[in-house]
Amino acid sequence: MKTYPQSVGDIVAIGARRAPARVAVRDRAGTERTYAELHERSTRLANGLVGLGLKPGDRVAAWMEDCAEHVEVYFACAKAGLVVCPVNARFTASEAAYILADSEARALLWTPGLEERVASLPDMSGELLLVSPPGSGLGHEYEALVAGGASLELPPPASDSLFILGFTSGTTGKPKGAMLTHRSVLAIARMNARSFRLSGWPVVALTGSMSFVAVVPAHVLCALSLGGTVTIMGKWDPDSLLYVIERDRATFTYVPSPLLPEVTEALSRRRAAWQSLDSVLHSASRASADHLGALYDVVGSRLIEGWGMTEHSGGLATATVPSDYLGATRQSGIFAGVGRAAVDVDIKVVDGQGAELPHDGVSVGELCLSSPALMAGYWRRPDATAAALADGWYRTGDAGTIDPDGYVTVSDRRTDLIVSGGANVYPSEVEICIAAIPEVREVAVVGVPHPRWGQAVVAVVVKRPDGSHLTEDAVIQHCRRELAGYKKPTQVIFMPELPRTTSLKISRVRLREQVVSRLTA
Repeated sequence: MKTYPQSVGDIVAIGARRAPARVAVRDRAGTERTYAELHERSTRLANGLVGLGLKPGDRVAAWMEDCAEHVEVYFACAKAGLVVCPVNARFTASEAAYILADSEARALLWTPGLEERVASLPDMSGELLLVSPPGSGLGHEYEALVAGGASLELPPPASDSLFILGFTSGTTGKPKGAMLTHRSVLAIARMNARSFRLSGWPVVALTGSMSFVAVVPAHVLCALSLGGTVTIMGKWDPDSLLYVIERDRATFTYVPSPLLPEVTEALSRRRAAWQSLDSVLHSASRASADHLGALYDVVGSRLIEGWGMTEHSGGLATATVPSDYLGATRQSGIFAGVGRAAVDVDIKVVDGQGAELPHDGVSVGELCLSSPALMAGYWRRPDATAAALADGWYRTGDAGTIDPDGYVTVSDRRTDLIVSGGANVYPSEVEICIAAIPEVREVAVVGVPHPRWGQAVVAVVVKRPDGSHLTEDAVIQHCRRELAGYKKPTQVIFMPELPRTTSLKISRVRLREQVVSRLTA
């Protein structure tokens, strides 16, 4: 009998044995799954997927909204040795099609709100197995697959087997899949439990979209591994969040940067509603020290600030602890940093040649980390893997410092990467989209500071000689058709040429300075 998880599917099996009637997940639609129900349904779904001909290692794309079934799919794939490939619920059909093709997905599961986009995917008559919501008429019906699946346990996958293929990207090229194993995901569940300050049997008000790669491994599986209950918020606002916290007596939640001021105001206004909270994580894009300080003024040392990434199985590599905030004011340096290394994480800062720099709080270099939660590499991209992983260290691409006490400050998040409203926007992807417009000769995309979203996406376009009629609105509308809404530029600036370095590469630093100067003039 297993008393601790050796593969991800064991999390729900152990939970069902310990507290079968305890609610594991509930969603905004009112659906609840106890641990016993979640264990049985995910086992039946696992057998149903295997019965369709899927084999261990096959990729299963989950293009799903936030719901209890989303959790079932993860556990079903874990039990069957299948690989979950999350597809962002905000993606267009063309964006999803790229993920399906690059991962060579064998199956696609989706929820009702994505029906129209699924139907418009290219080549739906291929080898892709479709598992649909009720009434769709496309492929195999989800509930029928669960009902018809056997309740027999399948042979568990090895701990180093691939479990999640989470697509992320550098600042050049198309998105690439970070390979997360059962071992790395179980590691981040344990590590995040410490970083989030979760006690046994936590109650989580889940504010993040489950279609973001990090949310299920770093938050949902983390809580369920401790026997917790997760309320999936779906679309929410500060008042609905407070309602759920008070109703469920939630012990943990997290607040994304764009909503920090509104949530802080609501928490301040209704203090009695959230006294059950043990900790409050700020998540996603960098927030201003003033906004974090204001939240601290309300929740005190419950506040957690950290730094994480998809390649770290979606979890935190650093985190603050309550004692960090002793005597803190809004002007304190603590609000500029991201805490110290999380449990089992080692962090160093290196110069351009890879030589380690001193932990003096001044020397800026690239932050590198070593951890049992690191990805195994990038899917079928050996060159990218070799560039990112060496001798057990992951080169994050983030610049920062480490002080003598181990506090980490991130000065630039992958300089070219744009983090807008907590979502990563990769300039190259937007540039490829805009470059397809015939009147565009050249384009570069940068992020500029935004008081609500952290950063806003701005495109700088050089027109072809015959493209004088091209307008800002035409470029934005083109992007709206081809890209998820958060990726489209909020503004388009036309310039006669782009600034370049001595090696004739586009100087994004100078371009960003020019854009900011123009927008603030």
